[in-house]
Amino acid sequence: MISALIAVAIQAHWWGPRVEASLKRAPTREAKWIQYLKTVPPIDRPAVSYLVSDLPYGDLLSLNPAEITENVRLALKVKKEVPWLKSVPEDVFDDAVLPHACVSEPRDSMRSVFHDRYLALSQSAHSPGEAALALNKTLFKDYKVVYDTKRLRTDQSPKETIAQGIATCTGLSIMLVDACRSIGIPARIAGIHSWPGRGGNHTWVEIWDGGWHFVGAAEPDPQGLDHAWFAADAAKAIKDRPLNAVYAVTYRQTGDHFPAAWDDDATFNGVNVTDRYAKATAATASTRLMVDVTWLGERVKADAQVFDAKTGAQVGSGICLGPNADVNHFFTVALPVGQRVIVKVSYQGHHAEKTAQIDEDTVLRFDLSD
Repeated sequence: MISALIAVAIQAHWWGPRVEASLKRAPTREAKWIQYLKTVPPIDRPAVSYLVSDLPYGDLLSLNPAEITENVRLALKVKKEVPWLKSVPEDVFDDAVLPHACVSEPRDSMRSVFHDRYLALSQSAHSPGEAALALNKTLFKDYKVVYDTKRLRTDQSPKETIAQGIATCTGLSIMLVDACRSIGIPARIAGIHSWPGRGGNHTWVEIWDGGWHFVGAAEPDPQGLDHAWFAADAAKAIKDRPLNAVYAVTYRQTGDHFPAAWDDDATFNGVNVTDRYAKATAATASTRLMVDVTWLGERVKADAQVFDAKTGAQVGSGICLGPNADVNHFFTVALPVGQRVIVKVSYQGHHAEKTAQIDEDTVLRFDLSD
């Protein structure tokens, strides 16, 4: 009789102390979550337990528990549908495929929509990396989404981004991560709060393919994973300065936090991954001149020419980046440290020039409407 009572008690409280402790953070909704947990079928319990144990506080307060059930159902479904997921470690699946959200975006999931639209892409790929590259090339074109700073918010959900047709790097990265996870590609948010020396922040995506690799959302590089315009900047990140280090977001608690540039009070679980981006540089390494041109408050594709101030020889030329390029991505020329240059820019009959001494990475800005 006593054994039977113990069995009933265990059955009623299958979820364990970590889930119990998590629910205690939101006492006004604890009873609702417990009522939900009692209905979870045994096959879904490990996944539900994982999600609820580290469920963001805001989700404890406002999320409909049924959304966890639907998310788990789709995650476990794709696990059976994509052949190479069998070789993905369980902890990677739990942390980078199973979660229902990335950071602080609204919880209005498109997992089912993305799954149905792009599953064939994963099933035909030989690896998560191959599938992610293909998805990055087509996802934003399919939904006619481009980079633009006029978006309504930084941490947009995919539904918000698609409705506007625009997002900045964080919204684009959230959309790519969500789409990746929907078809079994382990993915997570990564980024830096402030680039050392020149400021500005950036968010991108990490993909697991035998290890973690990076890719710019809506910025497919023909060279594939681990190639992007921000790679040189990331290589200069400073590990022991949280605001100048590269972090990745994780679902599980790590004791460390991803410093979100859009919300200094946010406490997303994070891991410092700066070492993976760091590269050895010689003491005599070149530095960079970056040129940015605006007209009536908007970035424009102006012609730029760079000349050695002493000899007059041209040392660089190209086209500055327009409004649909990331605000921290510039027309760039590598120069010897200490070189003095003259920079000339022109756009639709308007011209300007500046002289600059390039002792460190330098952003030279022109406003041709001023």
